Amino acid sequence: MRKKILLTIAPLFFLACNFLIPTSQQDENPLPTPPEPATVQAALSTPQIDSPTSFTIVRIHTQNGDLLTQLSAETQKAKELNQIPFIEFDATWCPPCQSIEASLKAEDPLTLKAFAGIYLIRADVDEWGWGDGQTFNVEAIPVYYQLDDSGNPTGASIDGSAWNEDIPENFAPVLDNFFHTH
Repeated sequence: MRKKILLTIAPLFFLACNFLIPTSQQDENPLPTPPEPATVQAALSTPQIDSPTSFTIVRIHTQNGDLLTQLSAETQKAKELNQIPFIEFDATWCPPCQSIEASLKAEDPLTLKAFAGIYLIRADVDEWGWGDGQTFNVEAIPVYYQLDDSGNPTGASIDGSAWNEDIPENFAPVLDNFFHTH
């Protein structure tokens, strides 16, 4: 019988203590809520200029104007950030594109090193088409073109056929060499 009374009274006692004694002073002076961690895409879009591994990735869309005008504007932004401009034609359904994106989001060191110092302008082939046959001739994706100071291709390009299996150990060194030697 005493156990039943004790089991009935004990919860009431703890409940009363909770009302009589504040749990902490944090209720009166709450600590600032820590900021939510930035998503990888946000971090990629807003690099730290003083960081040797900083880079920028932006996506352009047809509703914002013609391709060359947008490339010219984005190239100017790249110059302001002291980054080398490239355009990447890609697609959401493209396995190599997905692998590269996943590697960036996972902050793979090899991939981060490959992209260091570049300003990557992404254009989806499903939205933009497979090139005009003159300025850009997209035969495989992803394909990367280096851009000059005006946003025009320099003639240097590389596509996903330049490496074997779509893993960072294969594509990152190839992209690193392309991005940093042209």
